[in-house]
Amino acid sequence: MSKTISNRWWIHAVLLVLLGLTLYPMVFMVLNAFRTGLATDITPFGLPLHPIWQNFSIALGEILPAFKQSFIIVGVSVAGILTCALLSAFAFAELEFPGKTVLFYLVFGLLLIPGFLALIPLFLEIRNLGLMNSVWGLILPYVAGGQAFGIFIFRTFIKSLPDELFAAARVDGAHNGVIFWRIVVPLSWPIVMTVAVLNIVGLWGDYILPSLVLAAGHQTVAVAITSLTPPPFASSANSFNEQLAAFTLSSVPIAVLFMFLMRFFVRGVTNGALKM
Repeated sequence: MSKTISNRWWIHAVLLVLLGLTLYPMVFMVLNAFRTGLATDITPFGLPLHPIWQNFSIALGEILPAFKQSFIIVGVSVAGILTCALLSAFAFAELEFPGKTVLFYLVFGLLLIPGFLALIPLFLEIRNLGLMNSVWGLILPYVAGGQAFGIFIFRTFIKSLPDELFAAARVDGAHNGVIFWRIVVPLSWPIVMTVAVLNIVGLWGDYILPSLVLAAGHQTVAVAITSLTPPPFASSANSFNEQLAAFTLSSVPIAVLFMFLMRFFVRGVTNGALKM
């Protein structure tokens, strides 16, 4: 019995250490966002005894226009990913058509290709289509890039639903459209929220593609933050702290998102969203 308790204490200790390592960057970011550059240089781990709110006003002035751009791009992209992926997953799970299995494994194979390998061909395609400095130059690649993961997750969940449920609906005269909207969509809501959260977090923090496609003045939040250059290239001694304030502000929408959608996210995972 004592050995079991000892092992549990070790597990708790390891979890606490991991929790501390996970929270440390966020705590460092928030604390130093309220401090001056001189105070950070003297004691990087000190508390903001006299909070400097000016850091946030300067940071907000730099990234506020980018918030609207990011909300539009991420919102439309995630809506497109969810709609197309759920429809495709329903087709792969419940419909019969030639080459279904081969097509599904081809889609699944896209998950095995690292994204950076397709970056140069993707950029050339965006440029050839005349989508440079356009939100569609990001939205269309984002929607296409999110299909493989979304289809895989949604198909796995739909296949786990009882076949009798669909059979009973068809006996009552329901066609595939009714089955999709009245049965699949309501039951898939936790899974939809899970995939939505994962995509929102990934797209909100994407830096490489927006920095290549969008020109100055039309950047997303992740790119606009780089305008607050830290020393030694910045003229302001507080530029590093202003950038930390910008990072803190850009994290607020994601934190709020998790506050409202965490229960759906957890329910989606426990319902088998990440199972084969």
